[in-house]
This record gives sequence, C-alpha cells and structure tokens, in this order.
Amino acid sequence: MSGSCTATWYDGRTSQGHAVTVRLVEGSLAVSGAGVDSVYPLAEVCVDPPLGRVRRRLHFPDGASAETGADGFVEELLRRQGRGGVLLGVHRWEKSIGRAVVALALLVAIVFGFLRYLVPVLALKVAFALPPRTEELIGRETLQVLDQVIMRPSALPRLRREEVTRRFRAMTAGDPQRQGWRLEFRSSKEIGANAFALPSGIVVVTDRMVELAENDDDLAGVLAHEIGHLERRHALRHLLQNSVTALVVATLTGDLVSAGSLAATMPTALVDAKYSRDFEWEADAAAVRFLKRQGIPVRRYAEILARLEADHYQERKDVPRLGELFDDHPAMLERVQKVLAAQ
Repeated sequence: MSGSCTATWYDGRTSQGHAVTVRLVEGSLAVSGAGVDSVYPLAEVCVDPPLGRVRRRLHFPDGASAETGADGFVEELLRRQGRGGVLLGVHRWEKSIGRAVVALALLVAIVFGFLRYLVPVLALKVAFALPPRTEELIGRETLQVLDQVIMRPSALPRLRREEVTRRFRAMTAGDPQRQGWRLEFRSSKEIGANAFALPSGIVVVTDRMVELAENDDDLAGVLAHEIGHLERRHALRHLLQNSVTALVVATLTGDLVSAGSLAATMPTALVDAKYSRDFEWEADAAAVRFLKRQGIPVRRYAEILARLEADHYQERKDVPRLGELFDDHPAMLERVQKVLAAQ
C-alpha cells in the first residue's frame, strides 16, 4: 500500500479545488501542492464513511478537506487510527453484488423466520397475559363497529334465539374461565351465514347460520368451534400477530404513518380476521372433541360446514360480497375431510 495519494484540496473558504498530494508520515498527515503545505495530527483527521463508489473525503481540523478516490490509502489511514474495521467490512459487502444479494437473502430469511415462528409465540404469551378489562374493551368496541357498519338486529323468532342460547350456556357452564361468555344474534346480508368469536367471550351467530342448521346438534358443532377459538384466544393472537407484522414492515419500509394508525384500526383488523389454517384446525379439533364427548355424530359438523361453503358459493355467484369479509374458513373441503377423518 502506498503511503501517499493524490487528492483535490478545498481550503474550506472557497469552492475552488486544488490538486495536492497527501502523505502518511508516522503519526501525521502531510498535504502539499500549489500554495498548500500543511501537516495534521493523524488522530484529528476525520474520514467520511464509505458510500458505494463515491470518492472519500478527509476533513481537517482547520475546516479544509481533501477528496480522493484512493480507497486503499484511506483504509490504511483508518487502520492506523484504529478505526473503520466494521465500516470497511460493510463497505466491501456493498461493493460486491454477489455479497449484497446474499445479505439481502439473509435479511429476508431472518424477517420471515421472525414473523413466521417467533411472532406467533410472542402473540400467544401476550394474548393470555392481557388484562381481562383490555380484552373486554376490544371485544365490545369491535362488536359496536360491526353493528354500525354491516350488522343489524336479528330477525329470528325470540323462541328460537332462546333455544340456541340455552344450548350455548349449557356448553359453557361449569367452567370458571367461560364465565360471562355470551351469544349474540345478528342479521347481515354482507356476511351471510357465519359465526365468529370476538375477544372477551363474545360469539356472534347470524340468522342465516341458524337457518342452515337442520337441527341443534348441527349448531352445537358450530358453537363448539367458536368456543375453541375463544379458549385459544385466536382473535387476540390474530390481531397481535398482524399488528407486529405491520410494525416490522413499517420499520423496514419507513411507512410510519401506517404504524401510527394501528391503534385506530384495531377493531377493523378483528372484523377482517382471516384465521390461519392452524387456528381453524385447532378450533375444529375442539369441536370434534366436544361432539364425541356428547355422543353427537361428528359427521353432523362436517355436513354443516359443507352446507356453509355451498351457501357462500351461491352468495358469491348471486351477489358479490363485501370483499371477502369474514371469509375466515379457507380450504373448506380440506377441513371437512379432516373432520370426517377424525370420526
């Protein structure tokens, strides 16, 4: 490595540059050229961090600076100062397309692993540690949003609602953790036949869902499925996972406006919940266990799932639904087959 290099000198008072030679002399940096003859202690010279192929600039204590493309000289200067090890390593990666691609792939893998495996674990712990009052607030406000936007009071006969409510209470009675859980009936053309669970133990079932049931044993499977969602805090975990994902994406992309609006969109995020297959299968497994304990044929649950999918299919053909809102039952045929296999 040469102990000197050529550079363009700026005196710090004008923009005019002068050609100079910069030399490393033991613990000093000597600059010489037309009208320039200066010596600076090496420890007082600052160097701009590397940025792609941009020429490096040396800054001197009197306000002057020198610009040079001699990267090897600058690296030697930094080495003698005892600095630049990490920055130089990063700069080498930046200058290599192959290494940059490897670094990008590594970053994507780390982010994917964090979101796919670590975030669900954290969401599970937080969901079960959340104060009941907070969970109740989220559940209540989400239901209010639904009532204002897409749901209306149930048109089912009072007697029929009371029958289904008694069945739900019988399913939740005797368990202190299910104290206060309640069943809500609503009508909604936008979401059609459906049932879903909200935080704090609220299960909403639509009129069309009740009408699809050929008997109360059919509904028992549906209600047991939603109780399974509640027991595993699926709605909260879904909300937490999506929020963390949004925060990570906002951090990486710099879209902090979206991150700041997370709190305001919490009810909407729950309304638009599309559970993962894992969540659905956990809830299905809970329904199957309940039906077996009660001596109810498991196939009844599979049959109402099939009727539910057929009803949604017909609705999509007749009238486009409000996006895919509440379409939280992906791969229904796969679920039906799995439920039947669990008989």
